[in-house]
Amino acid sequence: MKIEINDKEYPKILNKIDKPPKQLYIKGNIQLLKTPAIAIIGSRKCSEYGEKMAKKFSRELSLYGLTIISGLAKGIDSYAHSEALEVGGNTIAVLPSGFKNIFPKCNQELYEKILNNNGLIISEYQEEEVATSNKFLERNRIVSGLSIGILVVEGGYRSGTSVTAKIAKKDGKKIFCIPSSLENSKGITTNRLIKESAFLVMSPEDIINKYPELNLKKRKNIENSIKDEYKEIYNILKDEVHIDEIARKVSLSLGQINYQLMMLEIEDKIVSLPGNYYKRK
Repeated sequence: MKIEINDKEYPKILNKIDKPPKQLYIKGNIQLLKTPAIAIIGSRKCSEYGEKMAKKFSRELSLYGLTIISGLAKGIDSYAHSEALEVGGNTIAVLPSGFKNIFPKCNQELYEKILNNNGLIISEYQEEEVATSNKFLERNRIVSGLSIGILVVEGGYRSGTSVTAKIAKKDGKKIFCIPSSLENSKGITTNRLIKESAFLVMSPEDIINKYPELNLKKRKNIENSIKDEYKEIYNILKDEVHIDEIARKVSLSLGQINYQLMMLEIEDKIVSLPGNYYKRK
């Protein structure tokens, strides 16, 4: 799907940035463009600490109902997207390329997982275009532009992360940073941004409390009680889904699908609806 800057579906929040994209190519749940989103960004080659923090904050912010947006890159981006999906949250990935040239190629599986779990993929480039150095910076302005604020987890000296933070600051976004050890080379950007007046955050609630107007309430992480073998089907059922659509998205026999649906219903996790439709309870 293609939406142009004057279309009613075009996100109004993007009109407020410098050089908004003239068009967006969309795959997945376009309704996510109407939800409040937090961008989570950081190093591709992150530390174990960075990985842990990206997962923690993505998971918790998702449970508060915020959409997690990032750039589908290795490292922090990937952890942010994946963890949002793990708790049944919403995520948006913005590409520096067209849909037929996913970058990096190792994230093709994550790309498919986002689409299969009611997420959204965005690009301003035609599907055949490949990623180039200038497109990463162009992509980052959209990541920032679609968000109500950005969380910087880690970033090295003169990194793409620091450039995105500059874009966000120029656009008037709130910038949140997780403090890092002075011995961590990947913590240079976060510590510097804090020094320059970014918000130091020690918990996801430090971010939530900056948006009282959204009246965000944390939901129970019911996904933790779902057995691993049922999670693939459970994650699909964010909206009413027909059993035929479930069968197209999973590599299970119809008998296995019916069994798992029955067990999820017995465990009071989903409800069956008329016409072989199912959704989460």
